[in-house]
Amino acid sequence: MATLELSRTERDPLNAATVACAVAMLTLIPVAAHQLGMLEHLPDPPSDLFDSDKITESRAAHPMHIPDSLLGLGSYAATLALLLAVRRIRIARPLLHAKLAADSSAAAFNVIRQVVKFRSLCSWCMGTAIATAAMVHYGCKALRED
Repeated sequence: MATLELSRTERDPLNAATVACAVAMLTLIPVAAHQLGMLEHLPDPPSDLFDSDKITESRAAHPMHIPDSLLGLGSYAATLALLLAVRRIRIARPLLHAKLAADSSAAAFNVIRQVVKFRSLCSWCMGTAIATAAMVHYGCKALRED
């Protein structure tokens, strides 16, 4: 009988949180390219529910005239640094806990704002939100286990 062996990511929730953070960053790259004028159109799944162009071009997506995708990339870079440092640097642990709370709050706020204000969703932003949920789940699990 074959035994099922867990992958390294499944054994270590910190690895899973790190991968999820990287995925969140990857979902923001096309949005940044669009917001910076390098990509004319963000493709969406075929549904009236999605309108990534309208949402990412909106005034709400440019706080202080800065594309929110760039702010998000910077924010997730900080989270990634904390995820990588948490086992080596003592102060990283409480900082990571706070940063995961901030990241989950920001992702939830953005999803709610899209539904309430735009009555549509940015498919790329939903990818970021889902990756953030996974990152927070596994990051908190790692903090509890260590």
